[in-house]
Amino acid sequence: MKVAVCAKTDGLESNVDDRFGRCENYVIFDTNTKEVKTIANEAKDQPSGAGGQAVRLLHTNGAEVIVAPELGPKAVKAIEAFEIKAYRMDSSETVQQVIDSLLAGTLTLFDSPSVESHRGLRKA
Repeated sequence: MKVAVCAKTDGLESNVDDRFGRCENYVIFDTNTKEVKTIANEAKDQPSGAGGQAVRLLHTNGAEVIVAPELGPKAVKAIEAFEIKAYRMDSSETVQQVIDSLLAGTLTLFDSPSVESHRGLRKA
């Protein structure tokens, strides 16, 4: 099973990112082969729909499970369309801790969006 986790940098020791669609990177961990792959989030600077585009990126990279802090309606819709499971991130600090929590069965599935729809990339 390939698990994607929102990350600030690369690898299993990366701190997790508290954003889904606009996080810096995703670390994808294959629970069967133990292979670790970090991909840059190409969707993070999209003017709108970053969550849905991020799900598409993860699906293209083989993710079967996503672990995220929050998910908006567009991300949830894409997750359902691609038949990916999505779990709510716990208070873990590193990607490795998140994966350990997932494998221990302590994370809960998202059954609906956890935040309202956003209006796209906010400019400062």
